Amino acid sequence: MKVEIKKIAVKDVLFSVFPLAVFGIMLLTAIVEVFKPEATVTASYLLGLLMYAVQGTLLWLVSIAVFLWIYNFLCSLGIRGVRVELEDK
Repeated sequence: MKVEIKKIAVKDVLFSVFPLAVFGIMLLTAIVEVFKPEATVTASYLLGLLMYAVQGTLLWLVSIAVFLWIYNFLCSLGIRGVRVELEDK
């Protein structure tokens, strides 16, 4: 069965587990920064890495929200959306 995704609710994406997953990935990338040779680990450095993770998460979420609004707008104009093929089991 083929299904076409016509509209994705931005609110449902932003208030799901998705932001936590993005924050987890950003936190992992910030933790990797600790292992750089020129890094001097202090409290302010660790707080800076935490803020880097928060900033990256917000940047990703805003980018995805804009992408979803554009996708919904183009689908409302009549442009074909993403098609997914589903199987019954």
